[in-house]
Amino acid sequence: MENIPITIPYVIDLDDHEGSGIPTLIRYHANGEREEEMSPVMDGEGPHRLFNVTDTVMCKMPTGVTPEEASRMAHLHSQGYETFFVDSGSMYLYADGKRTVVRTGDIVHLQPGQMHAMASIEDVKWRGFFHDLDSFDDGWQSTAVTQRIPGAADDPAYQKARGARDYLKCEQPVYRDVPPEEMGAVRNPARPLASYAFDGMTAKVLVPRWENGGVTECVLAEMKAGFSFRWGYHPTREQYYVRSGRVKLTVFGEDYIAGKACLVNVPKLAPFSLTALEDAEVYDMGGQTKWFAFLQDYASVRAYDPARLGDREAMQALKDKYGIPLESMGLE
Repeated sequence: MENIPITIPYVIDLDDHEGSGIPTLIRYHANGEREEEMSPVMDGEGPHRLFNVTDTVMCKMPTGVTPEEASRMAHLHSQGYETFFVDSGSMYLYADGKRTVVRTGDIVHLQPGQMHAMASIEDVKWRGFFHDLDSFDDGWQSTAVTQRIPGAADDPAYQKARGARDYLKCEQPVYRDVPPEEMGAVRNPARPLASYAFDGMTAKVLVPRWENGGVTECVLAEMKAGFSFRWGYHPTREQYYVRSGRVKLTVFGEDYIAGKACLVNVPKLAPFSLTALEDAEVYDMGGQTKWFAFLQDYASVRAYDPARLGDREAMQALKDKYGIPLESMGLE
């Protein structure tokens, strides 16, 4: 399916599950304490199962359980890519033979074959964006069934109908403790791979295309109040995550406000604009736009041939080269 299903609104507030119609599946430990509150927000779609989003609370380790014992949930995916926003709390993250503590503001990016485990020091808001991963396929539909039919999730007939999951259980990891900046899976806006400053906006590359199977990339736009960008017809639909601040989406002549913890979904081909109503952090999570390559070329032109910046045809050719239907951007 290439377009946004009509049932998916342009703005989804992840802090308002009830108002956004987001279901929640609660898992419990053997002692009765909560293990996880997993909410499927959007199912994956298309050949890469893009736009797959979950909103999860990874609950604090149960009473009497050590981080080492909790790390026995170690696993890997043979195909899927995962990008998690740590939007509250802190946890131990195990990956690549290392252990570190991730905290509010961090981003975790995991690739196929990368063994990982987590142990929550406290309840953690763990917002996930996935592609090429079938572990959460049909999230809305499957959760609707398991919430209404007691025991369905453990029924072999249900599991057979749902299909195989890309989930390989691993042994309890051996590790050494490192600071987060020494673990490749941990990203943070304060430590971008690259950063490009414009008047009213700074673009920061957090996950490049080559770490996402060549499919997409994660780029943060730190927008000052009043900054706006306008897109024309675009060949793939767009998905943005507003991590802080408020922005206005204008599409089909109507305005929608997206604040902190909101998803913005724009249908394929639909011209739109996004305007910061206050300083905001907006992440491009679903678009397959080649931002990083474009930003590198733009920086080169700005440094070595600035006269070309005033050549509209030359700039249009540069945007076309990387599939960027950007009509305008800047402070209003």
